[in-house]
Amino acid sequence: MIPRKKMAEHPRTHSEESKARIGSSVKRAWGKRLKWKRLGERFFLSWMKSIAEASRKGGSDQVELEWDSYDKIKQEIVLEQLQWAAEKAKGKEIAKVRAEKARAERIARIVQKRKEQEEKEKARELKRRMKEKARQDESVADSQGMKLKQRLQMIRKKKSISSQVSIKGDTSHIPALEKLNIELIKKQKMQSEVSLAEQIKAAKSRRAEPISAKILAVSSSFVSYNARLKE
Repeated sequence: MIPRKKMAEHPRTHSEESKARIGSSVKRAWGKRLKWKRLGERFFLSWMKSIAEASRKGGSDQVELEWDSYDKIKQEIVLEQLQWAAEKAKGKEIAKVRAEKARAERIARIVQKRKEQEEKEKARELKRRMKEKARQDESVADSQGMKLKQRLQMIRKKKSISSQVSIKGDTSHIPALEKLNIELIKKQKMQSEVSLAEQIKAAKSRRAEPISAKILAVSSSFVSYNARLKE
């Protein structure tokens, strides 16, 4: 009783192998008990039968009796034998049903365990695919970013080249954005040329003013000199 009490105080789950071993031990113990019980019952029946037979025949100095007790005892013995046979068959049937039930439960556990393993495998595969897809998307995004960066660098390089070469010529093959940039460069260049021309013109004008004044002064002095000569 003490081990059972301790086991009840600290319950724990057993593995399938432990359960099978415990079930086999219990079956063997109950089989031995049933065997000893049946042997005792058979001995008791045999003893009852011998007593009934001795009672019917009587002793050596007694007359054999014909009474109903013997037949009643014999009928009871037969009835008990039939009951024992029925109980034995019932026990076999119960054991068979229990074995089938245990087998069905074991198969159900195996199927459930296999199903759980398959679900875990599917979850791991889905997680792996999601990670792979995320990695591919990141790689595609990086590649697109690099291509865009290269495209911008090429556009900037073309702009710098276009600003150094002549603006004139056919520009039908140049994209609209680059054409717009070229037009802006043209305007800026024209403005710079105009401003440069105006600066040159103004400088020439400033240089011409003193010369004109000197010419006028010389002319006036020459005219006045001629006038004095005539007088």
